[in-house]
Amino acid sequence: MLRVAAVVLVALFVTSGTAAAQGRGGGGGKGRSAPASAARGGSQTSTAPVALQPSPSFPQLGIWLDDATIVGTGEGYASLGAAYWRSSNANQIDVPIVGITYGISNCAQLSASVPFYRASYGGLTASGLDNVYVNGKVALVSRDAGAGGIGVALGAVAEILSAGLAEASRVHWVVPVSVEVRAHPVRMYGSTGYFSRGAFFAAAAVEVTVPAGTSVTASLAHSASVRGLTIATSPGTTPRGALRDATVVVAHPVSDAASVYASGSRTFSATRINGASSVNVGLSFRFVGP
Repeated sequence: MLRVAAVVLVALFVTSGTAAAQGRGGGGGKGRSAPASAARGGSQTSTAPVALQPSPSFPQLGIWLDDATIVGTGEGYASLGAAYWRSSNANQIDVPIVGITYGISNCAQLSASVPFYRASYGGLTASGLDNVYVNGKVALVSRDAGAGGIGVALGAVAEILSAGLAEASRVHWVVPVSVEVRAHPVRMYGSTGYFSRGAFFAAAAVEVTVPAGTSVTASLAHSASVRGLTIATSPGTTPRGALRDATVVVAHPVSDAASVYASGSRTFSATRINGASSVNVGLSFRFVGP
């Protein structure tokens, strides 16, 4: 357990040297860990979460998408990526986005995602450490042992918002329940749960892998605030301000241990971030601990 804690702490320490964000009116960020299909690096056994955040300036409507797969004991993967997000009057670049996952047993794993950002909003600019996510996941039903290859996992996520945001507290939590079904070459998975910032969410994805190893994943996500008007909504919009996010990811293995990925996303919402879009690219690689 000490070795596991050290892995996560080192990942956070190495990526936390940049000054924290200042002056933004909200939180969030399009920073993500590697897409699930990209993390396998040629293997069919380990996958990564996709943490979908609504925007760099409006954090209230949270979305989380994950699968039910757990990496093996002592195994894991790391990713290095970049993302660009823009809406009608704001844009943000997240680079680098550092992610790491480590299997502490055959039914439990720990992950961390740490992005750095530079944002422009209303003529103002800011940069620094973006929102950090530390995620634990436990398999309740193994997809290998479950009937029909169905897997179920329970997550516990700590969300640490960027400094200087207009939030009473920077630390929040997320509880996602994820389900996964495999019928090679197709994989389907989805998550639902609650953000303590005040949002229920549901997200689902379908992934198809061709014989060469390239995978294409399409996902849809929905989130709604439970606290009426928030910083993500404005007068005249729906009080509970639902947000929907559509994403397509393409991943390709470049070796037995590494994959590259690229994705595009579009936001549909009754809030001011309707029509926002983003692109993400990165590299993910597997590793086996001592």
